[in-house]
Amino acid sequence: MRPVSIEVEGFSAYRSRVEVDFAGVDFFSITGPTGSGKSSLVDAMIFALFGRVPRLGGNSVAPAITAGADRARVRFDFEVDGDVYTAVRLAQRTSSGGATVKEARLQKGDLPVASGADEVTGAVEDLLKLTFDDFTRTVVLPQGDFARFLTATKAERQGLLRNLLGMDVYTTVRELAKTRAAVASDRAEGANHALEGLEMASAEEIEAMVARRDGLNALAEAMPGHEEELADLDKTVTETQRVVDSVSDRIERLSAIEEPPRLADLDQLVETARSALVDAAAAVESASLAVEETTAALAAMPGQDTIEMWVKSRERLAEMGTRLAESKVDEARSLAQEAQTRLDDAAGALSAARGRLEEARTRHAAHLLAATLVVGEECPVCAREVAAIPISETPGGLDELESEVERLGAVVESARADAESARENFTRIETGAQALDEQVAALRAELETAPEPAELARIETDRKGLVEELERRRQELVALQEEEKRARSVLEDLADDSRRVSKLLREAERSVADLDPPLPETDDVVVQWKELMTWRSETLERLQDDLEQARLVAAAAVETSTTARRRLEEMLGSHGIEARPPYMVQVATALQEARSRVEAHEKTKAEAARLEEQIRESTEQAGIAQTLANHLRANGFEQWLMSGALTELVAGANELLGQLSGDSYSLDSDDSGTFTIVDHRNADEVRSVSTLSGGETFLVSLALALSLAETLAAKGGSGLDAIILDEGFGTLDEESLDTVASVLEELSVKGLMVGVITHVKELAARSPVRYEVRREPTGAAVRLMS
Repeated sequence: MRPVSIEVEGFSAYRSRVEVDFAGVDFFSITGPTGSGKSSLVDAMIFALFGRVPRLGGNSVAPAITAGADRARVRFDFEVDGDVYTAVRLAQRTSSGGATVKEARLQKGDLPVASGADEVTGAVEDLLKLTFDDFTRTVVLPQGDFARFLTATKAERQGLLRNLLGMDVYTTVRELAKTRAAVASDRAEGANHALEGLEMASAEEIEAMVARRDGLNALAEAMPGHEEELADLDKTVTETQRVVDSVSDRIERLSAIEEPPRLADLDQLVETARSALVDAAAAVESASLAVEETTAALAAMPGQDTIEMWVKSRERLAEMGTRLAESKVDEARSLAQEAQTRLDDAAGALSAARGRLEEARTRHAAHLLAATLVVGEECPVCAREVAAIPISETPGGLDELESEVERLGAVVESARADAESARENFTRIETGAQALDEQVAALRAELETAPEPAELARIETDRKGLVEELERRRQELVALQEEEKRARSVLEDLADDSRRVSKLLREAERSVADLDPPLPETDDVVVQWKELMTWRSETLERLQDDLEQARLVAAAAVETSTTARRRLEEMLGSHGIEARPPYMVQVATALQEARSRVEAHEKTKAEAARLEEQIRESTEQAGIAQTLANHLRANGFEQWLMSGALTELVAGANELLGQLSGDSYSLDSDDSGTFTIVDHRNADEVRSVSTLSGGETFLVSLALALSLAETLAAKGGSGLDAIILDEGFGTLDEESLDTVASVLEELSVKGLMVGVITHVKELAARSPVRYEVRREPTGAAVRLMS
């Protein structure tokens, strides 16, 4: 696992969002004042991966949330086997003062891998092949513990080694061993009680059970033969009965064939009906010709409508002549002329009266004008000066003349009305006479080709006779057609009978087709029926003999099958088995019961043996577990295990120490676990680790740390790609710091990503990439200094 980048917000000292990029970095340092938040970056990485903060212990995350903030968010990008993964966790404060992880997810690039706090932690452990404890012992190295480890007392060293190597598990194993010893002892005691409670059968009972089982087993082995024999016999019975049924069925089907009624008379009836139909058809044809002849003769004569029209035209012509004679046109004309004369006379008298009235009025007007003239003035009539006033008498008779004119006017009006009425009457009568003349002319034109009345009467009489004859012949035709229809119906009924007889023949033949009925040699259905009935009688006689023989064979098969079944049932009864089909099932059931009883005894016997073996094994396991518990006491196996672990750690540390120190030093330990240094530069001088300088101490401690890291990584199957040393280097002198820096540089050159968290500027300056952590008003900030 190699860090790629870390992004934090609201986490520990990092109130505002801070991102640190580690891409392409092999050796880096994180520097800054004490308490600035250097170690919090590593805490954030571990929180993103495992949901825990090492320095807080347990699963508590609330103290890691920045004071005053309600949540903390961490995003950690890291590389495993060339693939980049992203782990994100979001911690949210709760109302109770604690915190809960509200968001957790793991991605491979853009592809989701896991979500949820527990699922992400499990996926990370599977991916890194490291648990939280292993990770904090390999990737983030507790180097200070190994510095004390070199100079600690034996008890202190055992405690540190127990914690670093996780040897508390052996205490757990010791307790489990004690528990297993107690459980094994209880199991042995329980098995002993169960053994005492088993009921074992006597030897005689066992012998009887085995004998019955073996006898039933032999019977079961023989049963297939018996069952097969019965099956064969039953098959024979079935087959013989099938033969009986087959012959009976044939007889039944043959017996069901009966000759149709009227079969012998059918041909004669058909011939008679056909002859009657021919005669009826000929009579119909003859009657049809007679109807056609009468119809043609009737069609050659004038139609009844024409005759009636001629009669009516003559009647109307006579009527028109009478009406024309009675029209009085001349009288009307004379009356009109007389009325016109009276009108003319009245008009003349009126005109003369009017003349006389006009003359009188003129004289009267002159008299009145003269009365108005003045001598010397102009005359209004002649426009001359009036010389003298004429003297005249007043004219008389004017009123009488006006009365006369009025009287004559009334006479003229009356004469005019009479003349108009006479003229209109004449016009009406004259118009009617003209219409009658035109109708008479038209009727005469119509009657030009008409026969004379006597001839017309004869024609009408002849026509009436033809009509009566045609009606009679048509009635005869209808009657003959009905007769023909009845003859045809009779023939069709007989044809239906023939078809029915033919159909019955075909059905009869099909019903016994498997008996090979005779093939017809003629189309005559009557003959075919007679041949079929003859064959039926002969076949029935033969089949009756076959049926009797088949019944005898079937009865013999039934007797044989019954005897064999009775013999088998007696055999089953001798074994105490109920003799009812299916026999094989009854035998198998009895055999299974017998086997079950034997098997139950054998199981009881086996159970007894198993319990005896369990007692032995449990007693042995209890002893072994108790022995293991005794060995795992702190002064026993744990001491031996720590000694072996220490030997492995020293061997691994010496291999690394030789590489780091150029084979100048090696580490050694005695049986008590006391460390010594072998100085190969001084003739392999052995000296106490207390004589090591600060730089030498760091080299030895780092070798031990890397040895333990490799051991834990190998145990989990994970390669070591990066280490981060969170160690205070302030006590080292300049030479030691230079040595430490050189060692770390050499580690980074070997492909191991190395990170150092320190506030020692000299050491930080030796790293190619340096991240400086500073406190600002908005929280901690990280600046890249390389």
